Amino acid sequence: MQKNGILSLISDDRHLWEFMVDDFKKERFVFKRKGIGKIYTFKGFCNKNKHDTSIFKKIETQGNINFDDYESCLLFALRTLYNEIWLKEVALKYHKCNLSNPDLPDENKKLVAMGIEQTEIAIKEIDFYKNSMWNDLTNNDESFVFKYQEMKFQEICLNAIYTYETSKEIREYYYKHGRHKERLTQIFISFFRYNEKSILLMGYHKDDTATAKPFVNAFFSSSAKKINRKLSNLIIFNCETWVCSNNFYKAKLKELDSEFHKATLFSSRNGNQRRVFDVNIFKDDFKKSFRNFMKKVSLKN
Repeated sequence: MQKNGILSLISDDRHLWEFMVDDFKKERFVFKRKGIGKIYTFKGFCNKNKHDTSIFKKIETQGNINFDDYESCLLFALRTLYNEIWLKEVALKYHKCNLSNPDLPDENKKLVAMGIEQTEIAIKEIDFYKNSMWNDLTNNDESFVFKYQEMKFQEICLNAIYTYETSKEIREYYYKHGRHKERLTQIFISFFRYNEKSILLMGYHKDDTATAKPFVNAFFSSSAKKINRKLSNLIIFNCETWVCSNNFYKAKLKELDSEFHKATLFSSRNGNQRRVFDVNIFKDDFKKSFRNFMKKVSLKN
């Protein structure tokens, strides 16, 4: 997301709150206040020969964004994709560094090695989407389907890749076939302020229509209440790459670091990440209701 025109619209003193991983804390998933110059920043596109400027000018420097234009939607997905690649590359370096630690207990080495294998598979899998996107940009093809809609403005910004297959389905496929599935179904999701509304933009590869289309269409054929609940589940349980304004943080999220950490762990263990729970981050009483929800989840576990 560009600093001026999207992130700046929800920032307070050009700062936002980011939900992120801190590997140096016991509860690794935390909220941190960061300058918008460091939000969604990664070494992906240089400005040599105006690469960054020229590629993304449709969504940055040409005035109003046309969400009915295929290429404009594709550019949002492309940026999300490269941010995801960068995050996985950082995770891979972390795992490899951890594995080289001579003090790492033997019982942990297998888990770390598994993390390396899974991350390498994920990076390789992303090549399919990356190559499809560049082919579309080069040859004016349309390999993806995008849908968008305007919604009530919320001071939150989400850019993520959501894996349609649940962890249970992924495990069952591996046990049945003795190998990982060649490619998982990835859905590209952006939710951000534009003008006086929030834009929900979702996309998937046409090869994944059978599985992705019903999931995506459900966001565009439901009531506002149901869409907010679906979005809340994506934000809380399935997507780590999101930020919010200082006002949103104070009203909804302050002092909930521990609950969000537990929610992320809960999602990874529950086996069915497509399940939608009765939580709504946009409701006024979210703090209270989310604390109660996490207490119930903890009691069941």
